Amino acid sequence: MHPFYAGWLSLLPPVIAIVLALLTKEVITSLMAGILTGTLIYSIGMGLNPVVGTVQSAFAMMVKKTDLYIIIFCCLLGALVFVVSMAGGSKAYGRWATSKIRSKKSALISTSLLGVLIFIDDYFNCLTV
Repeated sequence: MHPFYAGWLSLLPPVIAIVLALLTKEVITSLMAGILTGTLIYSIGMGLNPVVGTVQSAFAMMVKKTDLYIIIFCCLLGALVFVVSMAGGSKAYGRWATSKIRSKKSALISTSLLGVLIFIDDYFNCLTV
């Protein structure tokens, strides 16, 4: 991808993502709308067809080996969280935690320790803790 100066239009994708997230309470959809807006601005600014430019830039990001590994890793971690949740692991931990954690201080300490204990990736940590 080549550098492109968009000026004030570069503020549009994050503003759209934040406003949509606040209005709809759907973070993933809002982020996708922000990404799509940014890709469209880039494609039009580079003189490309917006549809072709969007597909080309998405493909350009996917062919980088390290980025592809990160995407696959995060998807697999998300699948692991889903399986643990469906198996009742989250509810079991919740029951255990409510029986052991009684104060604000112990809740803060247990959350901090759990975050350090299962820190594999920054995104995974946000998904689980």
